[in-house]
Amino acid sequence: MSDFKITETTTFNDVVKNKAEIVGDKVFLTYVRDFDKGIDEKYTYRDMHLCSNRLANGLSKFGLKAGVGLSLMEINSPEFLFTLFATWKLGGYGVLINTALKGVTLQYIIDHSDSELLVIHWSMIDAYLDIKDELPKIKYVIVETNEAPADFKLPDGMISFQEVMESTDDDIEAEIDFEEKSYLMYTSGTTGPPKATTFVYKKTYAGNALQTASGLIRLFLGGGDDVMFTCLPLFHGNALQITTMPGYFTETPVVLSKRFSASRHWDICRKYNVTSFNLLGAMPQFMLKQPERPNDGENKVKLIVSAACPKELVIPFEKRFNVEIKEFYGAVDGGGYILGPFFQKNVPVGSMGKPLGATKAGIMDDEGNLLQPNEVGELVFLVNRGEVEMRKVTYYKDQESTNEKIREANDGNLWLHTGDLATMDSDGWFYFVDRKKDSIRRRSENISPWSIERVINQHEKVLESAAFAVQIAGVVEDEVMVSVVLKPGESMTPEELLDYCQGKMAYFMVPRFIDFIDALPKSEVHRTLKQVLKDNGVTETTYDREKAGYEVKK
Repeated sequence: MSDFKITETTTFNDVVKNKAEIVGDKVFLTYVRDFDKGIDEKYTYRDMHLCSNRLANGLSKFGLKAGVGLSLMEINSPEFLFTLFATWKLGGYGVLINTALKGVTLQYIIDHSDSELLVIHWSMIDAYLDIKDELPKIKYVIVETNEAPADFKLPDGMISFQEVMESTDDDIEAEIDFEEKSYLMYTSGTTGPPKATTFVYKKTYAGNALQTASGLIRLFLGGGDDVMFTCLPLFHGNALQITTMPGYFTETPVVLSKRFSASRHWDICRKYNVTSFNLLGAMPQFMLKQPERPNDGENKVKLIVSAACPKELVIPFEKRFNVEIKEFYGAVDGGGYILGPFFQKNVPVGSMGKPLGATKAGIMDDEGNLLQPNEVGELVFLVNRGEVEMRKVTYYKDQESTNEKIREANDGNLWLHTGDLATMDSDGWFYFVDRKKDSIRRRSENISPWSIERVINQHEKVLESAAFAVQIAGVVEDEVMVSVVLKPGESMTPEELLDYCQGKMAYFMVPRFIDFIDALPKSEVHRTLKQVLKDNGVTETTYDREKAGYEVKK
């Protein structure tokens, strides 16, 4: 591993150039383009440098520079990383977009981020065309056409990503403003629109979480013959901040696939000698539901980091696949704080661990009081007053949310509020309970009820609506339910509403359950009382699209 010292004023360009010079022939990325056909691609540290140079020199001709935003809507691919690397070399900022987004939410994020350029995969062009007239700030649309069908035609006015890549690979000379944004990562949003967590250049590792992840990789994997694998989307924090970039910085090879496949996962691990990967949400359940094989336990995996793995699945998973799961807690907008079982013995099954080192965490009620063991409240982390700037979480163009993230409690200390509910037992072990606000988690995706409601409320027959999470017996994660109030005199079938939703929101956001009701329960300040709706849950009058056989198009 190269001994290059990184400081707050080290540019990303310096890091990439140094690695190309010192470990240039070492393979950083193996991209599984088509596992069934045996097609993969390998990229060395020198490749990453030269490819991102070519793209950066090309993008600079279209105005990408310090302070300019580039929205990136791209599948897991080398091109995703080339684009991010090129953006950072030029001092611009990347805006990472969920590839399934459509309609109102997609338009909001691109416009809110003040992006001037959009790099988009060819398969997502229609989602952009549907909203392009509402994106006045976008000056250039660059389409990545790898694996596009032979009859694909570039829409008028758009630019080919592959042609932009044909620029020179000369080194980039750009002034970096270390106080400027390096990238924005949008949360799902809860009671309002999605919020953009802002990362800045003075934290070269792109945030404390990434620094912590890099440190843990050095401790638990150490480089050597270790190989990290991710099938999670690069636009999410886990794949980018916990696997890919820490792998790059620590020179631990990374295997990247396009998406999660329960049937192929272990075959990929065996073929590429994977020693570490991360699990989220329902992934372990899907893997356990695969037919058992004689070679299930034959793998080199020695570290699985998991978030929210159901307690009852941990031991069956570990026994069947001959591995050990380490449950942890972290958040994109968590100030770099994490919980984990690292360096701990006799970790209770289902616990997400304890704070690392001198970090202190607690459980707090809504009045700012720390709670006793086994009481449910919000998970909070103690912020030392000398570390406020380092731990500060900034939301782009949202000063109110920024100010609310770290605040003084009744004990006189500053605490970072996670927005997640948890408990702590008498031995100091923490357990995840739920999200404090209304965010819905379905099929490993965090969903903003606000985004669903915005679409439904635009229907001419709808007066108002409320989207919320419900849980069904035997299902690990949330399902989406919506209560809809129609305008006086109007009528509508559930299928009519679902037809309206299709194409206007991501497929995973389309509600499974629909109730048409006379009025939403409201508080004295006219806020919808969603807990009342959750408590009512699914009733005999509730429409279930899965039972009805209604198909949602992806």
